[in-house]
Amino acid sequence: MNKRNPKVTTPKGIAVWPWLNEPDRKFNANGEYKVNLQMAHEDAQPFIEKLQEIHKEHYQETCKREKKQKLKKADLPITDVFDDEGNPTGEVQIKFKLKAQYEYDGKKITQRPVLMDSKRQPMKEVIGGGSVIRVGCDVYPYYTATVGVGLSLRCKIVQVLELKEYSPGTDGFDFDEEDGFESLNDSVEENTEDDLVDDDDFI
Repeated sequence: MNKRNPKVTTPKGIAVWPWLNEPDRKFNANGEYKVNLQMAHEDAQPFIEKLQEIHKEHYQETCKREKKQKLKKADLPITDVFDDEGNPTGEVQIKFKLKAQYEYDGKKITQRPVLMDSKRQPMKEVIGGGSVIRVGCDVYPYYTATVGVGLSLRCKIVQVLELKEYSPGTDGFDFDEEDGFESLNDSVEENTEDDLVDDDDFI
């Protein structure tokens, strides 16, 4: 595991407001891929505990580097879910993002998440809200005096277990489990070398 940017994989959950096939450019001209992953708190707990451990270690290292006994802590990218009456549902949403473009060493780099079906095969179907997915992400620690010591989750790989294809003007979720989704497309856009899937957590 990369100590600086650990790779972690989520349990399965429900995709909320996914932008995974194309980046959202509403507030960022360079574009941003993103998705919120919703699941029961008890299902998310092992993943949350792993993030808390990473966050604690990052906090201690940052305090030492900044020569401070105490620093401000940013919230983890996890929020509780409430119903229309404001009551907690017992679920959480975990937030993932990935910049579509960024500059490095004077060069403009483009990237996108790898999308694969339940059998780890590449896919190009448009992933809509309500799809059952798992997310593989890089954990990026950060620190700013204003926000504090925190973590961001960069969405690198998405495995689709049950597909709800996006259809404009269609709302609603179907949370019933079905047989694993398998992509039927014969041709998909080739992934870059960095997109190759080698994470054994996806089974």
